Amino acid sequence: MTRTDDPLIHRFDTLESSLPIPERFNDPFRYTPAPVTAEAAKTVLGYISVSEGLMQAFSEGKMLGVLVVRDSAGGIGFLAGFSGLAGGRSMLPYFVPPVLDLTDPSGYFRQEEARINGIGTSIKEAEENPEFGSAIRNAEAVKAGCEEKIRQWKERMAESKARRDALRLSGADKTTLASLIKESQFEKAQLKRISAECKAAMEDAASICRKFSDRIAALKRMRQEKSEELQEWISRNMVVENALGEKKSVWDIFSGEGLVPPGGTGECAAPKLLHYAYTHRLEPVAMGEFWYGKSLGNEVRQHGRFYPSCKGKCGPLLGFMLQGLDVETEYPEPFSGTVNRSDAVPAIIYEDSDIIAVDKPSGMLSAPGKTGEKSLPELLSEKLGISLFGVHRLDMDTSGVIVFAKNPDAQKNLQRQFETGEVRKEYTALLDTAGNGTPDAAVGLSETWKSAAAGYGTISLPLAPDYHDRPRQKVDFKHGKKAVTEYNITGTGEGWAKVLFRPLTGRTHQLRVHAAHPLGLDSPIKGDRLYGSADSACRLCLHASRIKFRHPVTGLPVELASNPEFQEFLERYRNFM
Repeated sequence: MTRTDDPLIHRFDTLESSLPIPERFNDPFRYTPAPVTAEAAKTVLGYISVSEGLMQAFSEGKMLGVLVVRDSAGGIGFLAGFSGLAGGRSMLPYFVPPVLDLTDPSGYFRQEEARINGIGTSIKEAEENPEFGSAIRNAEAVKAGCEEKIRQWKERMAESKARRDALRLSGADKTTLASLIKESQFEKAQLKRISAECKAAMEDAASICRKFSDRIAALKRMRQEKSEELQEWISRNMVVENALGEKKSVWDIFSGEGLVPPGGTGECAAPKLLHYAYTHRLEPVAMGEFWYGKSLGNEVRQHGRFYPSCKGKCGPLLGFMLQGLDVETEYPEPFSGTVNRSDAVPAIIYEDSDIIAVDKPSGMLSAPGKTGEKSLPELLSEKLGISLFGVHRLDMDTSGVIVFAKNPDAQKNLQRQFETGEVRKEYTALLDTAGNGTPDAAVGLSETWKSAAAGYGTISLPLAPDYHDRPRQKVDFKHGKKAVTEYNITGTGEGWAKVLFRPLTGRTHQLRVHAAHPLGLDSPIKGDRLYGSADSACRLCLHASRIKFRHPVTGLPVELASNPEFQEFLERYRNFM
């Protein structure tokens, strides 16, 4: 590489001539890391491994990134970056600085942050005020006392009523009956008086509590307002460039699309790297982001694997920053050689007057979407001249058996079967158990998979949307919805495992997350760019291979099956079953 005085442009450990340089910049939201990108990441991990300070800073889990660049003399090198803070620091040797440094103790951000933290302290003090606690306990005691007082009076009224009913049945005289009526009227009136007194007493006790709770609520509103104002200040003052030399603030980029930037926008590795390259007149060549360290509780990340940039924070931002670069927009076809043409009718597995089942190819939408690309039901309706009604879905990248109804009655019946869990589904998947050619990946079959071969079990991990990185899902034990999967490992080999999945629930990306998460099988499905296996397989190696349900009209059992499109790939390995 051409000599440079910039210490943040790093050399490769291997000869540059042995590393092919991509002709087009990769799409950061959908890519298989180029060899030169993987080599850069490997070098970064090697650098961290000999620095105890960096290992400690990143040990809790951190997204790192590399950007391969070309300088004005044509030399090739790379930049390294990390997302957010590392060990409380925004700048570390070897890594590019943030777009906007927020760590200056005397800067506006730190000063406002201190004010916001001060409000937080006031909230805590108000919540822990002994007088507030006493008021709450008093209100609870008054409420309990009132409820008991009313309960006792109602109990007395019930006993009196029983006595009066007995007297009436015994044939009491008119004078006695008149006195019984007056007694009943008095007791009812007394209940109203007691209830009114209790209501007043509880209101008085509650009003004392509200003096404290209203102040706490006001402080929380103030903290929220100040936090939003500070976030807007960051977005307006964080200005980035693109390859055309244009400059825009994060606020303007998002507001131009009718959006408000989420907290932390601009602090990911990708925008840091691109901004540094543009401001130092370096040409971006290729990029990748990969995980270092442990996976956080709700994250689905593995050490050393590459992941796409997040959509929520980086979608609009990188959309601007990539303008002027020749970015890949076409992707290789699946390794099986199958060409998924939008005008090709998938193979029909079963058809009668009420239902039709087809073998959906990977890469085809199973329901109309927003891209304008024809979906499977639209394609079938157009080619076969029939109306179709959806009853379930498959992810676009998942292949296999999918069923459609031909009339509304059949649709309702089948949807009800799916909702009640009557439908039985089975998926075939090929997992990446060793790595995907990314840095620091394991070599050969891990100990986990040696002991798990030919095993089976159940995974139960609740799932929730990752709102800042859609369509990704995350494991969320507090807010997630129940997701349960049975699995059967039917074969293993060097770096791969064949698994049959039987989902007992139908959550979005359920099988993909249950495969990749450390509390699941800890191995992503091959070809899964969202959850960490962007390899040469190109397509997602997940196939809906079997489905069983009751026919919506006859009630007879229907069982349909299909072999994976990636069977050819599986057969390249010996003794995989």
